Amino acid sequence: MSKKEYTGHPDARRPSGHIMPWVHLALLIIIVIALNFIGCREYGRRDLSNDERYTISERTVNVLTGKRVQERETPITIIFAFKRSTPGYARMRHLLEEYERFGKGKVKVECFDPIREPNRAREISRIYNVDFNQNLCVVDARKNPNVALNTFEKEQSTNERKHVRIRPGTSFVRYESVLDKMRGEEIRRPVALMMDEVVCGALTEAVEGDLRRMYVVDGKGGISRDNPDLLETIGNITNSLNIQLTWANIADVESLPEDAEGVIVVGPQVDFTEAEVNVLREFWERSGRKSIFVALDPAHTDLPLFYRFLREQGIHPNRDRVLLRDRSRAYYDISAVFPKGLKCTESFWNTTTHVEGECMSLRLEHWDENLANLRHLTLYPLIKTTAEYYGETRADLKPVFDKREDHEGPLCIEAAVTRGNVKDPNNLNTLVVLGNISTLEKDNIRSEQRDYLASVFAWMSNRPEYAGKSARVDLTTKIDLNRHTQSALEHITLWIMPLLALLIALIIWNTRRH
Repeated sequence: MSKKEYTGHPDARRPSGHIMPWVHLALLIIIVIALNFIGCREYGRRDLSNDERYTISERTVNVLTGKRVQERETPITIIFAFKRSTPGYARMRHLLEEYERFGKGKVKVECFDPIREPNRAREISRIYNVDFNQNLCVVDARKNPNVALNTFEKEQSTNERKHVRIRPGTSFVRYESVLDKMRGEEIRRPVALMMDEVVCGALTEAVEGDLRRMYVVDGKGGISRDNPDLLETIGNITNSLNIQLTWANIADVESLPEDAEGVIVVGPQVDFTEAEVNVLREFWERSGRKSIFVALDPAHTDLPLFYRFLREQGIHPNRDRVLLRDRSRAYYDISAVFPKGLKCTESFWNTTTHVEGECMSLRLEHWDENLANLRHLTLYPLIKTTAEYYGETRADLKPVFDKREDHEGPLCIEAAVTRGNVKDPNNLNTLVVLGNISTLEKDNIRSEQRDYLASVFAWMSNRPEYAGKSARVDLTTKIDLNRHTQSALEHITLWIMPLLALLIALIIWNTRRH
């Protein structure tokens, strides 16, 4: 072999003339610039918390993206005047940023601390005539939110104030009284953050201005002016929808006022007279958008005239008790399903829930299909039980299912009927019937049922965009157990754990004995 050093091929030392690396570099620079440009214009946000505490509700998103907000000429102003030391301040501020994001320029949010920014606090105080001795949130839907309210004439000032809502910071948190066993006294503790619900309700009121009215029938038992407990759940829902509840004794009138958008009948214990039924029938047959909400008490079913009115619309109360088939005693924890039906309740379709308290089943059937078609009546089941439940027609202490006289499941326990053309929502009357009043009690109603009722009332008031699920508001953790889980826990605590402790004791005793 030659000892001459090898220098390689002479063409190997020539610089490459390929341009592709420069093209790749240029494309990389263009891609980076394009991604930065898109990232600046298209903002995305993801809530990674376990309980989605920084996400506003589906209902609020529907409101912010609906026509009433997006078709405005001027944006809605939300002034969040809270001290930064307020518990949950960061969470509430992040939620308000979501309002601004989904508002798409139609919602403007301003957050400031009145202690750290006294000049701005004085300016806000002059415009809205408020004192900052507590946290406040102002929702202003006027065309010019910078003009002080007291500068207008009396009539004009009243009109301007319709579009301004001021909510105290104390309404943003719900408290409950619990017994402190160590101190032996009751203490108040925060259980839920209501900011999303309060601000969304205030925004609804400010945009619409004038209150809507629904009349509550008085003098029939169940509820009254002196005992309105069952109205608390409905009242909270209607308040968030800018609906005012007013008592009405239909025995003293020939027809309901023209401003009535709805009638509410809860737990009637005394039957309606023929004249009172005619008042309801005249209201039901009015043109426009009218609604009737009925919650029946299974313990009081002797209401022939009122039930006849319901049957005329296709809803037949069965005068029974919905019971679990495989138990020897009455059991009122009912497993139920939200079936497909109303479009505004699509978020709940085919999901399950548990209905507390004694319940009556409803049969959906028209006596005359041709007449129902002429009247444009359409039936919808709202909540149905599972197949393991049946309707007991006898008031026995130990009920047994009898196919000849009882109603076989699955059963409908909540239903709705519409009168009119479903494609013309402005001329569509609605009737909703519940076979249970216990579910309206604040200790029995579950969060999904409250959201479902809110969606139903939004549909009844011709505002389907206000339907949907609410935000996660609980500050504490509540575990709901069905009957199977409860039974398993009872067996574990009453039998398995004592037997296990006994077995361990026997093993230790036997070991020490030897």
